[in-house]
Amino acid sequence: MKIKILLVDDHVNVRQGLRKMLSRSPKVEIVGEAGNGVEALELVEHLNPDVMLLDVEMPGMNGYEVARRVMDSENNVRVLALSGYDDKRYILGMFSSGAVGYITKDEAPNQLLQAVQEVASGYKGWISPRVAEKLGVPARPKGRDTIPALSLKETQVLRKMTQGKTDREIMQELNMDRSTIKDCVQSIIWKLGVTTRLEAVLRAMQEGLV
Repeated sequence: MKIKILLVDDHVNVRQGLRKMLSRSPKVEIVGEAGNGVEALELVEHLNPDVMLLDVEMPGMNGYEVARRVMDSENNVRVLALSGYDDKRYILGMFSSGAVGYITKDEAPNQLLQAVQEVASGYKGWISPRVAEKLGVPARPKGRDTIPALSLKETQVLRKMTQGKTDREIMQELNMDRSTIKDCVQSIIWKLGVTTRLEAVLRAMQEGLV
């Protein structure tokens, strides 16, 4: 069965280039294109794609908001972020918004098909070699056996972190006080072998912890 892809980018020439790249493979099918976020969400409902190839920077509704709305919906489309930026803020922002992969546009000719196939198969936290280098994390998981066991509270907090929740939102939703949340976040970061909470989100996705 072919992987159904929805292309979302506000530049027609970019969408044409992506279509040309992906159409070379018999394993994928471009089922639609959208030039803005509102149109993208409408097409998701009508076309039921497997993967949404989503630009981050778009006028009006940007990629973050589109990804968040997809994550909150009942649709099973998997968001693969495609951006001209390799800045940490963009990369980790998209993962916190619900994307399951991130690739830069200049890497697309060599990496895009692999990224699409892997995120379509269920892989979370897919990043290209350049993105991995930028974040200072491995492009592929190290293995769950390298991670000390998380407590129930830590697992609950980590799940909320991957949903992009703030400490205040986590406090309210899990009925925990601020010091407990802070301790859990620090412990999660240490156990996952990272330095920031957003890098913890990425590794948790890669290792299938959430």
